[in-house]
Amino acid sequence: MQKMDCHNFKEMLDSYFCEELTVETNHSILHHAERCPSCRNEMASRRNLRLALQRACAQDQMSDDACERLRAMLRAEAAKVSEVRSLRRWWADFFDLKLALPIMAGAAALLVAVIGLATYRQLPISHNPAEAPAAEKLAALHLSDALMTEAASSHRTCAFHVEPDSTSQGMSNDEVKDFDPECVDLDKIVAEGAQGLPLCLAHVCGSSDRRFAHLIYRREGQLVSLLVTRRDGRAMQTGSVPTFIDGLADVQESKQTELNLDAYQTEKRVILVVSAMPKFENEKLARSLATPVVRHLRRVESQTALLEWPDFSRDLIGIELMTNVRGGKLR
Repeated sequence: MQKMDCHNFKEMLDSYFCEELTVETNHSILHHAERCPSCRNEMASRRNLRLALQRACAQDQMSDDACERLRAMLRAEAAKVSEVRSLRRWWADFFDLKLALPIMAGAAALLVAVIGLATYRQLPISHNPAEAPAAEKLAALHLSDALMTEAASSHRTCAFHVEPDSTSQGMSNDEVKDFDPECVDLDKIVAEGAQGLPLCLAHVCGSSDRRFAHLIYRREGQLVSLLVTRRDGRAMQTGSVPTFIDGLADVQESKQTELNLDAYQTEKRVILVVSAMPKFENEKLARSLATPVVRHLRRVESQTALLEWPDFSRDLIGIELMTNVRGGKLR
């Protein structure tokens, strides 16, 4: 089996997702992803894009306009991959020829021109966010490293004060109302996904810059945190809050020394699960714990958005939106 480096990892990644590789190669890919942050991010980005496409294709009906945008997106992504691979092959062949210095200098100038042209071609023609490439939209949804660091710090600080075999009576509603009324009874919402895990601590913590509704559970001697916080500019890598896109805003993973983090987004909030368990165990538990919270928050946020419409048109707009969605006009 060939050595698994970054180049081979990216070449085999699509085959990995399609389950076309041997068990040994799958293990090599996963082992490389754990050690290489860049490739780990590439894996997460491709997984999110595949999930978005699968969800789009699973809809009852897609409009002609939506189908054409999807085809254009796929053609654009394929063209980018083809350009990069062609450039790499040309560059390798060039050095294999061992040409003289003047020819190498001329080739370098040509390379600069090619890169400049490729960059120019990739610049967005329109500033309309709806026309931005999927990769650009996905990048805008990346959560900041600062948020991951703050979540990990809250887990360490609060877990330090958890006594062995201690249990909590649940979240204090008076405490959480001042922070976020939608997090009232958060422990009861998570109970569906906790599946009987003992709750050790339930409170609101953090600093003036970043506060969390924080639940800590115990699983096989390990403490696991679920944290809910605001989706603000400091939570996003870009420093601003982009439009929430359900199909692309999927789980985001991070590593903070000994801790693994998995984060989910709603339109107004971020839900994080943190533990020192192995990466795949944390990912599985995060999916279980966060799912009912994400479902609850997205429901109340969508209801709040509908209530923000003017009173005289709210009912008619709600009926029209439901009709269009069911008829496939908004897909």
